[in-house]
Amino acid sequence: MLRAILIGAPAELASELGRAMDASGQFALLRSVERYPARPELGRLLRTYAPQVLLLCADRLAEALEVAAAAEEAIPGLPVVAFGSHVEPRALLELMKAGIREYLPPPFEPQAVAELAHRLKDKLARNPVSYELTDLVFAFLPAKAGVGASTIAVNLSVALARRPDKKVLLADFDLSSGLIAFMLKISSTYALLDAAEMSAELDDVVWEKLIQQKGNLHVLPAGRPEPGVRIRPEQVQRLLAFSRRLYHVVCVDLSGNLEKYSFELMHEAKRIFLVTTPEVPPLHLARERLRLLRELELADRVSVLVNRYHRASAISVQQVEDVLEAPVFATLPNSYRTVHQALIEGRPVEESSELGKQIVELAERILEPNTLKARPEPKRFIEYFSVLHPKFSLREQ
Repeated sequence: MLRAILIGAPAELASELGRAMDASGQFALLRSVERYPARPELGRLLRTYAPQVLLLCADRLAEALEVAAAAEEAIPGLPVVAFGSHVEPRALLELMKAGIREYLPPPFEPQAVAELAHRLKDKLARNPVSYELTDLVFAFLPAKAGVGASTIAVNLSVALARRPDKKVLLADFDLSSGLIAFMLKISSTYALLDAAEMSAELDDVVWEKLIQQKGNLHVLPAGRPEPGVRIRPEQVQRLLAFSRRLYHVVCVDLSGNLEKYSFELMHEAKRIFLVTTPEVPPLHLARERLRLLRELELADRVSVLVNRYHRASAISVQQVEDVLEAPVFATLPNSYRTVHQALIEGRPVEESSELGKQIVELAERILEPNTLKARPEPKRFIEYFSVLHPKFSLREQ
């Protein structure tokens, strides 16, 4: 079926055309807008619904031509079908000059609708409509619970959302113990599971009810834990595709439990931030995470973040890289008081703080090309850390 939206028709005419489209079995009418939307709103409508056809009422010719031009600018090659209660020959000529070759006159006969569908399908087979999807999808994977992955996800998302012309979504996919809503002190009737269940019917109206706004950042909270409830891979794919049309950057916070849907998200991510701290247990688990991601051919997307790092830490960055056999992308300082105060007040950390400055720098790095460190040649694994007391070493005694 051809996905279509209808623009500019009075309710009665729109209803008549809608019935004809439904009866044909060739069209799925996604949305009907009685007015002629301005360019920004039209762009949002097209990105939200991703139609294959724009049905445009030409009764108010000047406004219809403006919408057609805006649609071509937003989605080049999107087929436009004009219709109207009455269109004069002069108006048809103007529509043709604007590049609109299809006109459906009333009454909307089944045969005419079927022939129109056939022509449109043939055109789309030769020139498919393409919607721009952002590739800036970032997944945050903790080596273990408590390493601060959610704190980094929240603050980095806020830093990205503060940049000019960047619309950012932060989605909490930790269905067992998601903390993002708590960290930002937001409450919502709806949550991630609702978005997943409605993923096949998402539109701008539904989406506005699902997300919460914190400053410039849009947040999709995890909601209350619901044991036994699972998200299907196809729901994740639809939800992510919808989000990638609407946002410049999509950040997803994962639980670390390696659910099936987590792998779906990581396969779609441009960068997987594996978060650890410079301590033995999380580094051991981070190494296991990396081993699994290498088996799944995802290791080239991984960037290691070492949280709560200090120069006086017992384990150096070099030793972390030796253990993980992967470069450290960035380190973030141990700022307990700064994070604690931000949690109490339900806000991100201050940009002027040491952690805030590092977060801003990290946001700049991930948006700029060619900033990743070159991956070093694999080193001989030294089993654990030479700085540890021998009794903690895995080396055979």
